[in-house]
Amino acid sequence: MFKLKQMACVATVATGLAFGMASATAMPTIAFENAVVGDETLSVDVVVGNLGNQIVSAYDLDVSYSTAALTFSGLLFSAALGGPDDVSEGYEDGVAGLVDFFSVSFLSDVDLFALQAGGPVTLATLLFEGVDVSSLSFINWGTDLSTNITNDVKGLGNRVIIPGAAIPEPATYALVGLALAGALLPAALRRRREQQR
Repeated sequence: MFKLKQMACVATVATGLAFGMASATAMPTIAFENAVVGDETLSVDVVVGNLGNQIVSAYDLDVSYSTAALTFSGLLFSAALGGPDDVSEGYEDGVAGLVDFFSVSFLSDVDLFALQAGGPVTLATLLFEGVDVSSLSFINWGTDLSTNITNDVKGLGNRVIIPGAAIPEPATYALVGLALAGALLPAALRRRREQQR
């Protein structure tokens, strides 16, 4: 019975730590927001939210769309990564059904914090002829080994925050491991003392 209570205590501590860390370090998100439908036209923002103490310092994104429903007509970059002299940005519309766009800020992390003020951060506005916003999706996350192209969003220290933010960092595993070890250690020491008697 004692071991069952001990295991329940360890499980409770581990679950509490995992939920506590998850809520304390909420992950940034990316979404299509603020869709404006006009007379056979559509504009939609690409927005990074839930930044907390994070920033957006660079991104390279691919957005796919249905060519039966939409025709790409342009892209407007926001000033969230700096003014014209502070960023490198561009896009390609060479493949029907795909918009590939990127921006890299030359500002310091401190300057980006001041500019973005904790978010949400609008990266760009996509413009289309047509009205079907449901056909938009982000694609090609991660690195394509055949082309060595990486699609991601980077933050502090130029580290990937999306999609890498969805993968727990080694420090998170270390904290959970320490908590479990701390919960199990007293029982292990007690057992050892009992065996030595």
